[in-house]
Order: sequence, then structure tokens, then C-alpha cells
Amino acid sequence: MNIQKLILTAIKMLPPSLVSKMAGPPVEVDGYRLDPYLHLLSKSAKLGGDDIDLNELRETSSAALAMTNSKPRGSVKWHDTRFEGPGGTLKMRHYKPAKTAGNDPAILFFHQGGLVVLDLDTCHSFCTQMAEICRAQVISLDYRMCPEHTFPAAIDDAMALWDFVQENAGELQIDAGRVAVAGDSAGGLISADMCYLLKARGDVQPAAQLLAYPWVSTDTTPTGSMDSCAEMFPLTRATMDFFNLCVFPGGKMIDHVLANPTDHPDLSGLPPAVIATAGFDPIRDQGNAYAEKLKTADNDVTHYCFGSLTHSFLSFGGVTRAAEQACAQLARDLATHLHTR
Repeated sequence: MNIQKLILTAIKMLPPSLVSKMAGPPVEVDGYRLDPYLHLLSKSAKLGGDDIDLNELRETSSAALAMTNSKPRGSVKWHDTRFEGPGGTLKMRHYKPAKTAGNDPAILFFHQGGLVVLDLDTCHSFCTQMAEICRAQVISLDYRMCPEHTFPAAIDDAMALWDFVQENAGELQIDAGRVAVAGDSAGGLISADMCYLLKARGDVQPAAQLLAYPWVSTDTTPTGSMDSCAEMFPLTRATMDFFNLCVFPGGKMIDHVLANPTDHPDLSGLPPAVIATAGFDPIRDQGNAYAEKLKTADNDVTHYCFGSLTHSFLSFGGVTRAAEQACAQLARDLATHLHTR
């Protein structure tokens, strides 16, 4: 464990009143008050500006989230493996809970990162948490990213993983009728699109969808949370604009429905959804709006707005108990859907 990780672990053990004094005057936006532990963390963070370098962003973001993750659940075993995707061999991380029934539910997970950065380690701890709480196998996909690959390569990879699991469910000891999809930010986009695409092709639907602070619109017009949280740690509006440039060079496909699930013409008949947004997140409003649209279309929706948290909170369990508790709640809700079918 490096010194930065030790410091974060030590700070997490301090009482909130002391951490609040260390962080300084509270940060309040749109009626929400920022968690003091995240406030203190944000004071030492470098936010993305107008001169973002892709290679530097990939290196720094991966290193930062490696420090802020909570400790993986010790009862869960995992290994990295591969399967053949539409563009070649893809890496995936396969998690198994301590006790398996031989016909387990499963969760296909897709990490955050604007389809541009981060990797299988980003939400590693949360994947072990889901495996333990949901008593399910979890498969996290190292999908192809932009700009090296053209959108919607990541969604194509995710659909290929779905087909792989369905076709090999017996060998994997997975119950093909109890497979959920889950993801945060860009991974939420992938998960939402998968549900829509599977419905469109008349295929079996996921048992549930977990969307954490989902990126469901490419619109970065400075209104609402995109304005009030424009300079918020760890995601800024400038970084969102940078992601758009990487994923949709020259604006190509930026208005495509797969990049904007909120614009899907028919959102009815989709799997039960557990949606989480964060108070201090520029894409909070679009996630809230998507939850409301799913409800309006008569879908089963459980929606939380964790007002004190920020974007990327699935990876902040090592910083604040509030993030740990939110993660546990989401996993419990997903477990309910997986074990009541």
C-alpha cells in the first residue's frame, strides 16, 4: 500500500466533524452539501481544463481511482480471461462468490471513463461487492475505447459479451434467465443501450439494469447541473466536451440515438432499472431525466439521487463511508431483482 493510500485510509477513519474542519467551509450546490471527505479529497485534485492530454488523462485517472477504491471483498475470487469479440480478442474479469449453486445469476459490468479512459481495475472493488451481496457471478468487460476505435465499438463488444454468456451459460454455470447488466457513467450508457437493442431484436431481456450516474446524453449545454457542477471534482464540463471530441470526432454520430438513450423513441418494455445519480455531478440532471422517462414509460424504476456524493462514487469507497453505503444499497437492490425471478 503506497503512502497516498495510507493517508486516505487514515482520513476515512476520522470523525466527520474533524474532516469538515480540515476541508474548510462546506460546498453547497442546488440544495446539496458535499460529503466532507470528498470535499477534502477534491482540494488536492487537478481538474481537467481546456488543454487535456489523452495519454496523461488515462494515466492520472487510473492511478487516482486505484487509490480511492475500497478494499475488495475477500470472499470473492476472480481471474482474467478472454473471448472473441467483433473486433478481435477481448479481455474480461470473471468474479465468483464464495458459494455458488451451479446455476448462478450473473451481472455483466461495464466501467466508467467516457468510452475513452479507465479499465477493469476502476470498479474492481464494487464488482467484488456485487458478487458477494448479489450471490452472483460478475463479468467485467475491457471493451474497446475511442478514439482508437470508432463509436459504437464498446456497445458492439458489450452485445457480443451478452451473446457469449447466453450461448455458454451451461459451461459457465450461469442461469441464462437471470443475467443483469450494470455500469457507471459511460458503462451506464452501454447498459442502457443493451436493453434497448435486445428488445429491438426480440431477444431475452436482462433481469435488471443498474445505471450509476449514467451518461445518457451528449448535450453539454451549460444549463442545470451541467452549469452548476461544471467545475466539480472529479468530472468537469470541459472533460465531458473532451470525451465528446474523442468519441465523436467532427461531431460524427454525436446525435445518434445510441449516444443519447434519453432520445430513444420507445422506452417501454425495458428491464427493471436501478438508477443512481449524484448531487455534485454535471450529468446529474440527464440521469434524473432518464429515470423519469423510464417511469413514464411504465417501467419498474428505483431511483436514488445521492446528494452528498460526486461522479465516480462507485470508486470512492476507500474515501468515504457514504460512498460505501451507496454502493451496498445499489447491490442489494440489484440482488432483489436477480433472486426474485
